[in-house]
Amino acid sequence: MEINTQSPAVPTAIVFAILTFFSQPSFTQVYVEADQLLRVIEDQQRQLEEQEAQIQRQKAALDTLRQQVEELRRAIPEDPSLPPRLKDHHPEISPSELESAIAEAPTDWPGSIQVTGRGTRIKISGFAELDANYDTGAIVSPAEFITSAIVTSDRTAAEGEDGQTNVSVQVSRLKFETRTPWGGRKISTEMTMDFLRDFSVAEPILQLRKAYGRVSDIFLGGSLLLGQDWSTFTNLNSWPNTLDYEGPNSLPSLRHPIVRWERVYHPTLTLEVALEAPDERVFEGAVEVSRWPDAVVAVISQTDHINFQGSFILRDLRGSGEPQSTVSDTGWGVNLSGAIDLPGRLAPDFISYSVSYGAGYGGILNDFPADASYDFYENRLEAIPTLAWYIGYQHWWTPCLYTAATYGLVQQDNFDFQPGFAFRETQYSSINLTWTPTPQWLFGVEALYGTREDKDGAYGSVWRTQFTSRISF
Repeated sequence: MEINTQSPAVPTAIVFAILTFFSQPSFTQVYVEADQLLRVIEDQQRQLEEQEAQIQRQKAALDTLRQQVEELRRAIPEDPSLPPRLKDHHPEISPSELESAIAEAPTDWPGSIQVTGRGTRIKISGFAELDANYDTGAIVSPAEFITSAIVTSDRTAAEGEDGQTNVSVQVSRLKFETRTPWGGRKISTEMTMDFLRDFSVAEPILQLRKAYGRVSDIFLGGSLLLGQDWSTFTNLNSWPNTLDYEGPNSLPSLRHPIVRWERVYHPTLTLEVALEAPDERVFEGAVEVSRWPDAVVAVISQTDHINFQGSFILRDLRGSGEPQSTVSDTGWGVNLSGAIDLPGRLAPDFISYSVSYGAGYGGILNDFPADASYDFYENRLEAIPTLAWYIGYQHWWTPCLYTAATYGLVQQDNFDFQPGFAFRETQYSSINLTWTPTPQWLFGVEALYGTREDKDGAYGSVWRTQFTSRISF
């Protein structure tokens, strides 16, 4: 139908159009919404471009690895003396295996560098430490506070009876580590050195601390460690943060050659089984004659706030009291140790602890009391019952300032046939104030007090004040 422009309906239509216009969102609002939509589209486009670039880089890395494999394959000379079946066989690596190797490369290992074309990465770390201490009494371990080294009788000025000051860098450390992917597994090595070969002097003498290789998922779903490392009887997570390198007298802290299998059965549960070198035997009146390695089993539980380890060691103690014969006894020990993070307002404070008991395991402890004593009249070797425990508490004053307090005790039940100077008991106490202005620098002061008592009642005590500066790299 044709519209009559002279009709009164025209003004009504105009008014309706104007009202409809103003009832819609403004041009400004529409512009803002369009601009926001455009930004979302641009962000998505940029993400797509970044993903495309990442895919291209991965393809380039895969092509490079394929090319290297092909070059290595061509470089292998054909040996005409080999049987035809071996000559005609060429090793083949599928693209999926290559992609798996790339995915397993440990590129997320901070501070490491790649050193070979086979995926091996190496990391070098360590620290330089200066320890300065002053002793009030006679003790023959200037660099470490070993309470069993406190002199109990006939003390001399040369042993520090009139007081002595020692400055040492023996604790300084150098560590080399490597990691190499291997068919879905990982091969890692560690070699660590310090300068604490002789605790009776303050001069630095290089020694090997650790040297081992470890292969993951190699046997019965577990990893295998071969070389020198901490004894499986030891729980490193339970160590209190003393400035004194030695730590409490009752701490199990033996390092020696071992073969250890370990498997994680649950994110919070690990089993370790080991055979360890039959060394560090301490016998009174007899010469060590090793026969069988130590056997150790440890169960470790780790949650967000609690660490716990229970371990058991079985030892064959064998010695020669007379040139023509050997005598032996069985040594054993049980250790329960761990650390507990405190809740609520006490966080992030924590408690560390360790309790050990057994007979014939004393040489594993920091104070290394005798494992066994030889009875000359009965021609027998007797494992010495030993109780060792410590407890430590660490309080954080600020995020970079803390205090750690520790007390430890070692006691042995002496036999009647042991000499009067035989080890009976030592006590260890320490408290420090430590500041870490950066993660790489630690320094602080520590007060230590130790005592030793022998079977015959001879007694010695020493106060030590120590200053420590440690700069890590």
